[in-house]
Amino acid sequence: MIASTSPNSVAQSPLGSLLRAYDQAIAACRSRRSARAYQMIAILREAHPCDSPAAAGIDALYASCERSVLSGDFLGAARILDQLRTAWESADRITTPPSFSVRESKSVMSPHDAPEASRRG
Repeated sequence: MIASTSPNSVAQSPLGSLLRAYDQAIAACRSRRSARAYQMIAILREAHPCDSPAAAGIDALYASCERSVLSGDFLGAARILDQLRTAWESADRITTPPSFSVRESKSVMSPHDAPEASRRG
């Protein structure tokens, strides 16, 4: 069975939870709420396994965000978090096949879909 990528299925998935955590961390950074931003970054960092070199690199980005928040560089932390969030969202689009809807497919071309040369006839 192919998993649906509708907004509801993503919202209820582990990815949805991860994206909501990123949203909360980014919002806290943008509103300069240091305690909340640091807390959300710590949650994201704890949820991420450090079992490979690439994962260690992501952990270093989270550590950088924590240092940025502690030093008052909320914009820098928000930028990194936004890029990480976008990467997760993009990875999901690449790895999750889209659901197919018969209504979305065109089985018959209308005259408006025909190439210009064939309409002149």
